[in-house]
Amino acid sequence: MAVPGGFLLRDEAVTAFHLPPLDERSRPYLGHLLIVTHRHVARLGALSNHESAAVGRAAARLARALTEAGGANWVYSAVIGIGVPHFHLIPRYPGTPRAVPWHEVNKWEGARRADADDIVTFVERLRTRIG
Repeated sequence: MAVPGGFLLRDEAVTAFHLPPLDERSRPYLGHLLIVTHRHVARLGALSNHESAAVGRAAARLARALTEAGGANWVYSAVIGIGVPHFHLIPRYPGTPRAVPWHEVNKWEGARRADADDIVTFVERLRTRIG
């Protein structure tokens, strides 16, 4: 699977990247980031202290980048998946109607969508703020 813009973060415990375009989702929500532990576990509570700290550090750095360089005014985080959960960061952008709940910011008509080229540009912008 191609990862437009490449990995945003990668260390011995986690890798972070933008959700790529897939057949069923050719234009994903702009700014939807995933943090994946290298050791796959069935649930968040099965992570080691080192792995959970790495997820937390990555989430904080990426959330800052999404607000400072990505234009988000809020960043939601969630562990989604059954069997092999992934940690998701989902931005909420200015102009998103208040009635749109956090888990549907990517579904309303005005949601920011991106193709692979848009994602590459966005990821490059985020990299300027990842410390």
